[in-house]
Amino acid sequence: MIQKNKDNVSIWLIGPSAAGKTTVSKLLYDEIKEQMNFVVIDGDQVRNLYENNLGYDKVSRSKNTKRYINLVNWLSNFNISSIVAVISPFEKDRDYCRKEIKNYIEIYLKSSRTERIKRDKKKLYEPAIKGEKKNVVDVDIPYEDPKNCNLVINTENKDPLDIVSEIKKNLDFLN
Repeated sequence: MIQKNKDNVSIWLIGPSAAGKTTVSKLLYDEIKEQMNFVVIDGDQVRNLYENNLGYDKVSRSKNTKRYINLVNWLSNFNISSIVAVISPFEKDRDYCRKEIKNYIEIYLKSSRTERIKRDKKKLYEPAIKGEKKNVVDVDIPYEDPKNCNLVINTENKDPLDIVSEIKKNLDFLN
């Protein structure tokens, strides 16, 4: 059970592309928006918010994490909690989030690459595997499995609503 006070929280749903982050974040938001003042922050949307002037290489991905942190902390100043749906592939960046964000909660949505390829609406994996696309996490950029996350959920064969129920069950302040 993850216990946080009812102050602002930042729930980070992390995992490689097509693990279910965006779907789960939207469903979770719908379930909990009445309990606390939440906003969903999706990695792709934040890139557009900041003029999408960073690439997808390792350095740019880490810089983007700092943008997420700044946005989350700015929103927190206005008593707005966040659900952040981002890949977050590097442990050092997640450690930095833990240090910089008050009430940071990390939930790793895990699934096999085979399953993620089946779900891949963005068509990232196949071209990357063939060498036609660069800087794809879990192909040519390794995804570092989290060492200190609050919760790991295998999304392989689970309905997204069941995943949301599991998250809520483990976040005592949402019950």
